[in-house]
Amino acid sequence: MKFASRLIAATLALVPVSLAAQSAFAADPCGNFAFIQSGSIDCRIEVEGGCTAQCEPFSFEAGCTGTCTAVAQTSCVDSCGTTCIQQCDPALLDCFAGCHAECDEPTKAQCAMSNPEADCVNQAVAQCDVHCRASCEVPPSDCAEHCQSCCTGGCTTQANYDCDYDCFAELKGGCDVQCQDPSGALFCNGQYVHATDIEACIVYLADQGITVDVSARGTVTCDLNGCEGEGSAAAGFCNVSKPGLDGAAAGGASLALLGAILGLASRRRKNDKKKA
Repeated sequence: MKFASRLIAATLALVPVSLAAQSAFAADPCGNFAFIQSGSIDCRIEVEGGCTAQCEPFSFEAGCTGTCTAVAQTSCVDSCGTTCIQQCDPALLDCFAGCHAECDEPTKAQCAMSNPEADCVNQAVAQCDVHCRASCEVPPSDCAEHCQSCCTGGCTTQANYDCDYDCFAELKGGCDVQCQDPSGALFCNGQYVHATDIEACIVYLADQGITVDVSARGTVTCDLNGCEGEGSAAAGFCNVSKPGLDGAAAGGASLALLGAILGLASRRRKNDKKKA
């Protein structure tokens, strides 16, 4: 293989690596949190006491949605559905409310039996929220569909109880720790964002057009170039750069190098023809 060809092959090998680094950064810094929601997204940093008070089950629903995927047992859905249809009033169909009616009490009982020291009331309702929303994505049109949806949500919650409980506990642990850190914890629309790197997550959100209110940290500002501030209020946020930009720069440099190599190879071919 000629020298120029070897360089071209090596340069082409660098380009996907750089783009892959960009892609990995885009997917990772904010953890398991979907920011594609209807309406506006209000993201803010919270610190210390007010922050810790928000480290509760209802703040972990978005972070745990889609994590636990055990399927409801048919016997549970059928048993629940028979009772539900007998009591169903077509004029009062509300899938989400109906799902909670079938879900809350059994899940509270399951919580009290498995984790008696837990805040079982809020824990159960928050877990039911996760699975009831999923089962009620399409509003039911009659009692049979209504009961099928709400019973599926209730039974799915019970089937996923241990997994959900562990997920909520993990997020609470991370939330409590981040609230005590100078950087604080990130919440979007009241939901805790279990970010692997809060500073990188803020910059990533800025790239998506989502502004994060960091006023709780004092004189700190964040944009696509990173976060800057003065004094102790800026602790944990200063000199933050976006890895994705570094990856893009590397990709651009690789492509520029490839262009230079192709130009050199073209000139060499022309010179060889003249000599011939």
